[in-house]
Amino acid sequence: MNNLNMIKNLVKEDKDQQSKISYNIGRNEKCPCGSGKKFKKCCALNNPELSREDYFQKVKEIKDEEKLIAVLKEAVENYPLEQSFILPLIVYSLQHSNYQTAVKYLKHAWQLMGTDLDEAFISPLVNIMLDKGEIEEAEAIIRESLESKGESIPLLIALAEVYKKEEKMQRVNDIIDRAMEIDPENLQLIVFRLETLMDFDDVVSSLALYEKHYEKLKDYKQMRVIGFLDDFIEKRFNLKENQELNEKEALNSAKKTFSVFEEIDNLQLNAADSRAKELLEKIKELPPKNSQIALDILAYYLTAELYDEFEEYAQEINAVQKNNPNYLRLLFLKFYNQGELKKAYQYISQAFELEKTRKDGHFHNWQVAADYLQFIVDYDSNDDLKNFINDFAALIAEDKDLLSNLMMLLENNNSEQYKEKLLNKILEVLEQSDIKNIEAKDVYNKLFFTKLLELDLREHFNNTAAEEIIKEIEKVSREVEEKAINTPVLSYAKLRLLKYQAGNLEEEKEKLIASLKNSKIESYYDAIAYYETMLRFADPAPILTEIPYSKYLDDQQLEFYRLTAALKLRYYEIASKIFYKQFLEKTQKSELGSFFISLLRYFDSKDILEHLENMEVNEEIVNYLIDIMNIKNN
Repeated sequence: MNNLNMIKNLVKEDKDQQSKISYNIGRNEKCPCGSGKKFKKCCALNNPELSREDYFQKVKEIKDEEKLIAVLKEAVENYPLEQSFILPLIVYSLQHSNYQTAVKYLKHAWQLMGTDLDEAFISPLVNIMLDKGEIEEAEAIIRESLESKGESIPLLIALAEVYKKEEKMQRVNDIIDRAMEIDPENLQLIVFRLETLMDFDDVVSSLALYEKHYEKLKDYKQMRVIGFLDDFIEKRFNLKENQELNEKEALNSAKKTFSVFEEIDNLQLNAADSRAKELLEKIKELPPKNSQIALDILAYYLTAELYDEFEEYAQEINAVQKNNPNYLRLLFLKFYNQGELKKAYQYISQAFELEKTRKDGHFHNWQVAADYLQFIVDYDSNDDLKNFINDFAALIAEDKDLLSNLMMLLENNNSEQYKEKLLNKILEVLEQSDIKNIEAKDVYNKLFFTKLLELDLREHFNNTAAEEIIKEIEKVSREVEEKAINTPVLSYAKLRLLKYQAGNLEEEKEKLIASLKNSKIESYYDAIAYYETMLRFADPAPILTEIPYSKYLDDQQLEFYRLTAALKLRYYEIASKIFYKQFLEKTQKSELGSFFISLLRYFDSKDILEHLENMEVNEEIVNYLIDIMNIKNN
C-alpha cells in the first residue's frame, strides 16, 4: 500500500471509530493546538467555511500526498476535537522523522483522547518528551496509561525509558523484569534490554543475550544496537579475512573472552598474576591471530604485567600482526614499562610511520600519535619534535589549529604536565627555526591560559593563590615583554595579578585595560582575553551590544559571555532568556554542574543567588545550585 492510500485509510478508520466515540475539551482548559491560551479564547472560536464532511470528502478525492497533508493540517486547525484528522498526521510526521511536528500533534491527541490513545502513539510521545527534557510530564502520561490500560510491554518499556533518563538504573532493571514476565520472547523487549545493557557498559551480558536470541535478531541489523553488536563482532574478529568463522561462532568466542576480561578486571591485586595467567590461557586460542581481539588478549597480558607470557603470545601472532600499528604500540608499552627506551622508541616510531602512510590516505590512530609525542616530549631532541610536528601537520585538515590539535593529543591523566612541557619545547624549537603554522605568540598565549586556569582553580576552590603559580605567570610575562611579542593576553594576565600587589593600582589597571582594547585581536585566545577583561575589570556592555570578535568564538561561548555580562549589568530580562536557553542545552548534555561552576568564576555565592532570585528562577534550580556551591566550598 502506498503512503497516500495508507493515510486515507487511517482517516477512514478513525472516522468510523469517531462515530462511536466523541471527545470534548473543557472551555477553560488549555487549547490542544499548543497556543497556551484557554480553549474558549482560541480554537473554540473557529468558524470554518468547510464542514467535517467536506474535509472527509476532500481527503477521498485528493491524489497528491503533500496536498493531502496540507488539507489534514487545515482540518485539524478548524476541527481540533476531531481525532480522524490528527492521528494520520502523527503517523506521517513520525515516518518522516519530523519530531517537532509529531510531538505537537501527539500532545494534541493525548489532551483530546487521554488513555484512549493507542499505545503505539504513547511510546513515541514519551520518548520525544524525554528528549526535550519533559521528564515529569512524560512519567505522568505513562502512569496514567498503565493505570487505565494495565501493564503491557510497550508501556513498561516507556516507563523504563523515563527511569533511564533519570539514571535510576535499578528501577530500569526492575521494570524490564516485570516486562519479561509478560513475554520473555518479545522482540521489542529483547532489543530494549540489549540497549539497556549496552548503556550499562555490560558487554558480557549483551553478548550473551544477543547469542541466545541470535536467530531471531540477526535480520534486524537496521536497529542501532544490533548493528553495533554486528559491527563489533565483525571488527573484533576480522570476519572479512576470516570467512571460515561465522558470526554465531565469533559471538560465542566473544562472550567467553569478554567474560574472562571482566573477571580479570575484578581480580584482587595480590591474586592477579597467577589467576590472570590461568584465565588468559583458556581463551588465547579462541580468536584468529590476525584479529583485534587477539590484540586485546595481548593487552591484558601487559596490564597484568605478565611480561614472559606477553612475549610468548606476541611471537605467536607476530607473523600476521607485525605491520599493525596497534600491535607495535603494545610492544612499545611493554618495553617502555620495563625501561628499555631504545626498543620502545623503535616500535612507537615504526607504528607512527605505518599509520601515517595508510593506503586510505586518512590518519586514524591518534593514540599512537599521542604516545609518540609524549615519548618525544620526555626523551627526544628538539629536531625530533620539529619533525613530528611537520608530519602531524600534514595529517590534519589545513583549517584546523595545529597547536590546539597537538595539545589535544596529550589529553590524559598527566595532561597539564605534558602540555606545559610540550609548549616549552616548542618555544625552544622556535628559537632555532620556524615551524609552519605555529608562532611564538600562540605558544605563549596557551602557556598563559594554562597558568591562569590553575590560578582560577586555586582561587575558587582553595581561596588562595599559590605563590609559585603567580611567579610562573610573572616569568612568562617577562619573557613575552623581552621578546616584544604583542599579545592582549599579556595585559589580561597582568590584570589578574594586580590583586596580589600592594598599593593603589587603579591607574595601572586603567592602562592595562586601554592597552588590551587597543591590541589587535586575531585569534581565539586574543578574543578570550578581551572578553575576560571586559567581564572582570571593565564595562561589559559591548559584549551585549556589539558582540565583538565573534568569529573567533563558538555560539555557546558567546552566549555564556553574554549571560555573564547581562547579570553583571543587571539586565535581567536579557539574562533570563539566555539563562533558560543555556540551562536547557546543558541539561540535555548532562553539563549542568560545569555550567554553574563556570558562573561561580565571576560571582560569589551571595551575588549569584540574588541574580537567580531577580530572574525568578524556580526553587528547584536554585537548590541545585546551592548544592553545587556547597560541594565547591567543601
